[in-house]
Amino acid sequence: MTQRLQIRGILLAAAIAWPNPTPPPGAPPDGHLTVRIDGLRSNDGQVMVAIFSRDFQFPDGDYADEWVKKPARTSGVTVTFGGLPPGNYAIGAFHDENGNGKLDTSFIGWPSEGYALSNDVRLSFYRPRFAESAFAVGPGEQRVTLHMGY
Repeated sequence: MTQRLQIRGILLAAAIAWPNPTPPPGAPPDGHLTVRIDGLRSNDGQVMVAIFSRDFQFPDGDYADEWVKKPARTSGVTVTFGGLPPGNYAIGAFHDENGNGKLDTSFIGWPSEGYALSNDVRLSFYRPRFAESAFAVGPGEQRVTLHMGY
């Protein structure tokens, strides 16, 4: 009987400590972000779209929170990121015209394929910064448009 009580106590403690997937009352609901990318010059290849919630290694897609690959369309590409906790996010995208899965660059590191960053940030003499591209995402539905540049 004592062993049964111990097992019940352990199970009760585990049930109390187990994370609850339901947010606490009053917590803001997650956001959904729809990203539209326009200005693609061809239907060749694919468009890679990444979302970042922190500045670490931005805009390197290997460090993105999530990324999506879609077929390129001159009429535009739309992707949706759901389940986003309220906070600051930045979006990066590139047109992988040759389909090799990476952003091709010139010998000096300048992109030779189209790219786009949120807030229309363009390359300069320094790496794009998260703080320049970031925007607030709150609960509910939100839309942003990126313009592909070549």
